[in-house]
Amino acid sequence: MKVLLAIDEPSYANAIAEFVVTHKWEPDTEFEVMSVIEPLKVGSMMAVLPGPLLDEWMQERQENAERLVEDFVRRIDGFVPKTQISKNIVEGFANHEIMKEITAKKPDLLVVGSHGRHGIDRIILGSVSLFLVSHAPCSVVVIRPPAEERENKKVA
Repeated sequence: MKVLLAIDEPSYANAIAEFVVTHKWEPDTEFEVMSVIEPLKVGSMMAVLPGPLLDEWMQERQENAERLVEDFVRRIDGFVPKTQISKNIVEGFANHEIMKEITAKKPDLLVVGSHGRHGIDRIILGSVSLFLVSHAPCSVVVIRPPAEERENKKVA
């Protein structure tokens, strides 16, 4: 079995890791941990910053994604053989890049987090998990962090 684990933020990655370590997997299950670094959106306030600042900001986002993936792998290590885990960090739009990966690697299962956005936020920011549930040719499990973590994020 092949499983694609798409992670983007620590609280959602932790919830997905908890799912991975508590689920009973077949011994030969292969896991790919994927994180997508989204580019600046046209019209964003960040898009008007000078090039060197944007480069520095993108480098920081790359380093954060690498740290997130490494922390995730450490968290599931011991529950899943490290030899059965691959890592993939790409730049692009999450729904597009995840669908490209699904098309290329043909996983049996996609595990993704949900921010649970509603109303105008969903319209403006979209819903990657809703898109993937609707379009992915494989089974999709959507994981949400515990309610207290979602509430803390809204306050922060």
